[in-house]
Amino acid sequence: MNTEELPLFPLSAVLLPGGRLPLQIFEPRYLDLVSHCMKTDSGFGIVRITSGHEVIIAQGTTPPATAEIGTLARIVDWDALPAGRLRITVEGSRRFRILDSRVQANGLLLGEVQWLAEPASGPLADEHLFLHDIMSGLAEHPALARLGVSGSWADSASLSWALAQYLPLEESDRYAVLAETEPLARLAYLDRLVKAMGSS
Repeated sequence: MNTEELPLFPLSAVLLPGGRLPLQIFEPRYLDLVSHCMKTDSGFGIVRITSGHEVIIAQGTTPPATAEIGTLARIVDWDALPAGRLRITVEGSRRFRILDSRVQANGLLLGEVQWLAEPASGPLADEHLFLHDIMSGLAEHPALARLGVSGSWADSASLSWALAQYLPLEESDRYAVLAETEPLARLAYLDRLVKAMGSS
């Protein structure tokens, strides 16, 4: 089994492959991490917090508990803010499963991760074309335009990831999509959520 050690960034939010998230960085451990990633063109893992807090002052010395599956994040944009803070935009790429973790002296969480294989993705079925229309509409929103979100989403995998990232979903639903390997199963799940939103 091929594994790799990856710095982890626990968040209350879920990042999906191809999705973009804006983050404000102010803790020294994460400022160091971002600086290292930008210098080395490397990434870090974003994992959903299941118990605990994002900020070290709130969480104390115990790192938060995290979900098992996360996403490799790469920095695609950044801007300096007052007081030494940074605003960055990250984009998700590969999924991974955390096998083990340890905490560095500065509080940074490191995970031994196994990369997850992605099945081949086929073209959209007619029954899912309305989901493509929804995603095309979402992409026109100014908030997504500011993040640089664009794409054709012409296959089931990319559409399922994009919809799950940008629809107004509970983070638990986002994580359920992240944890599901099969693109058609992800679209079926999102289909049910979208129809439930429409009927509420």
